[in-house]
Amino acid sequence: MKKFSAKKVLLAAALLSLTANAQAAEFIYKPASMTEIAVNLQKVEGGHLERFKKPYEIQRLSDNIYWVSAANYNVTVLVGKEGVLLIDAPMHTGKQILKAIKAITDKPLRGIVYSHAHADHVGDSSLILKELGDENIDIYATEEVSDALLSHGVTLPAPVTKIIGEQLVFEGHTFEVYKDLDGHTPDNTGFLIEDGGRKVLHAIDLVHPDQLEFRSFSNVENAIAYKNDIDKLLKMDWDVMVTGHSNLGYKEDVEFVQQYIRDIQNYIHQGHANADFSAHLKSDTPFAWYAGYSDEVIDFATDLLAKKYREGREEEFDIVARSHVKVMFWAMLARAL
Repeated sequence: MKKFSAKKVLLAAALLSLTANAQAAEFIYKPASMTEIAVNLQKVEGGHLERFKKPYEIQRLSDNIYWVSAANYNVTVLVGKEGVLLIDAPMHTGKQILKAIKAITDKPLRGIVYSHAHADHVGDSSLILKELGDENIDIYATEEVSDALLSHGVTLPAPVTKIIGEQLVFEGHTFEVYKDLDGHTPDNTGFLIEDGGRKVLHAIDLVHPDQLEFRSFSNVENAIAYKNDIDKLLKMDWDVMVTGHSNLGYKEDVEFVQQYIRDIQNYIHQGHANADFSAHLKSDTPFAWYAGYSDEVIDFATDLLAKKYREGREEEFDIVARSHVKVMFWAMLARAL
């Protein structure tokens, strides 16, 4: 019986994986509706630029929960018995978000929740409080988020007034709090609430539905932990996700990112197998050796990635894909993965 080397078997598997482009799920695209609850796999129609130019968009997700999008940022709005709870308050969106809440209900805003300490997602909370002139609005965050705001000297968001633990209760609604989605930032927090039979997850900067991920997987602080976050999302029990950017998110969107990361890691391994470190020993400085070798592996992996994922998304692929490979390359190298 003819024997095949491990390298040849690996190469054959790679060629098979490149015979078809990544396929998208059969999503349903409709105009955003403040009154009709989105069905499974339903998203908001329109291109990114078209939607960016609108003051805001509102899509109802359950009896009392709404997805609000303004300037390419997404937030969650919960209408309680007497007041409204807002999760996140992205920079340059505060006035639009207040107008969106007013369109949904005449109940007053009573609380703002921070998902993590990045100012672009929570920076307009102070503006919102100033616009409303209301001191009875609580600012909720985990201890990790509160500590990150203080240790990093982030002063733009309004100060945290209430620390939350494993759950957050607001006017009879209970949120499960997930502190272990910590690849993007160590303090990144997910919130899951069941309302009217619908399980809505608020998890920010992990998945960008309908597009590739932002540069370096949203400037991820721990790429391996981020990969594990994607795996965790698929194991959690939820129906629809508010993702922070882009469109509504579903398990199919997470599966796409999971496969994308697996392909990157596989192609990096192939790049290592094909590269010869000694070929880069041409300079007197070791920096040049490692730069040449890493560029060879990263370029090799990016070229394979392009064969599967670039078609139909050429512009965004050319902008971000190599950064995805690069950040995963160094994370894998540091951990000998």
